[in-house]
Amino acid sequence: MAANRAARRAGILIDQTLADARALCPVLKIADHDPAADQAALERLALWCIRYTPWVASQPPDGLCLDMTGGAHLFGGEAALTQTLQDQLARMGLASRIAIAKTIGAAWALARHGTDSITIAPDGQTATALAPLPVNALRITMQQAERLEQVGLKTIGALLGKPRAPLAARYGMTLVNRLDQALGQKGETLSPITAPPDYRTYLQFPEPLLLLDQIRQALARLAQPLCDTLRTDGIGARAFTLSLYRVDGHVRTIPLRTGSLCRDTDHLCRLFAEALNRLQEDYDAGFGIEHIVLNAFATETARHRQPRLDDGPATEDAAAFRLLLDRYGNRLGFENIHRPLPQHSHIPERAEQWRPLSYAGGKTECWRDFVQHLQGGDFPGRPIILLPRPEPVAAIAAVPDGPPLRFEWRRLEHRVHKAEGPERIAPEWWGRPRAQAALTRDYFRIEDVQGYRFWLFRLGLYERGENPRWFLHGIFS
Repeated sequence: MAANRAARRAGILIDQTLADARALCPVLKIADHDPAADQAALERLALWCIRYTPWVASQPPDGLCLDMTGGAHLFGGEAALTQTLQDQLARMGLASRIAIAKTIGAAWALARHGTDSITIAPDGQTATALAPLPVNALRITMQQAERLEQVGLKTIGALLGKPRAPLAARYGMTLVNRLDQALGQKGETLSPITAPPDYRTYLQFPEPLLLLDQIRQALARLAQPLCDTLRTDGIGARAFTLSLYRVDGHVRTIPLRTGSLCRDTDHLCRLFAEALNRLQEDYDAGFGIEHIVLNAFATETARHRQPRLDDGPATEDAAAFRLLLDRYGNRLGFENIHRPLPQHSHIPERAEQWRPLSYAGGKTECWRDFVQHLQGGDFPGRPIILLPRPEPVAAIAAVPDGPPLRFEWRRLEHRVHKAEGPERIAPEWWGRPRAQAALTRDYFRIEDVQGYRFWLFRLGLYERGENPRWFLHGIFS
């Protein structure tokens, strides 16, 4: 999809095969194309451009359109504006081509097909600037461009003197519309992006604050209206900042993150109170804090939960657990605290995945419902303790396909009192499993004469001549 400047210097072409590219450049770095991430990055860049004009539209996959009508003089003129914009993008590590023209179509064409990285088409000279550009600069399809080139119409200048009716009859109205839009003979609307709401509250004090206790009291006054606004809009946030502005201009910003969407005033105040406590040793208010700003970031739509009459200790425990996770996350880093999430696999050791608290993908669905989904309507349950990997046991069964009568695990012999099963789990053929994982498993729930309960499985089937072996995989409570 794309190649950087170093790759192009090495002779890499976008449309060549990976094998050919590696032959040209053995140290070539490859990254999978992620259209969603590209679109998200483009939208973030569009929001950044709002500092120049509120009229900013994204043009996927790699373009932005800014309507600077009547506003370029605020940045020193068109030449200064384009140079400043290109310099700032370069500091972000982004190569850019920028064009200013009277129409969206002309600016699009000059930015992508012009000879210079910055092009400014003077007033009244749009047609002259477009004339040497290839016809595909008109935002038409490759098939339309090839048909035009076959009859010698290779540049926009070759189309300028042609009557519109024959062009429309032979190549379609799209070509004529794009040509007229580029020349300004037909209007074209811009659909600007909408900047996300700025969730922030601030307090300015007639007398500067000097003590942390005063800041804690002010924090409660800030958090309440912010959380009220989030609830009104049906929004929750995962990141917050508390900025302390001193009289001398120094700013101290305290970042805070949460593992789940937050819009609870008490929860937020407790987390920030702990963060302020950690500032106790190196806190310096200077001549005082003159105003405080509380910001909310990483906002998402939050699902409302209707309180129930039977809400009791379980709900309180869940809230306390969320607070504990957020406290640890802000101390240790959310990427260092992991939680188990269901993973759709019938193989028990693959039925979960460990993800950081900051991971927002996947559904945090009920584990019991998830296991029931895996095992179908008959829900026998699975052990609370699953060994890191199945351990081999020596087992003796009355019949080849039956449960064991006794087995030896870790040099201890267990005589079976009750057995339930088998629960057959076939291999996941689509995942190209290893030789051992490619065999069928028959699981049994076993209780020995001392009351201990185990989860054993027989790997392989006698009827297939696979020389079955026994393994212990889990222990029931």
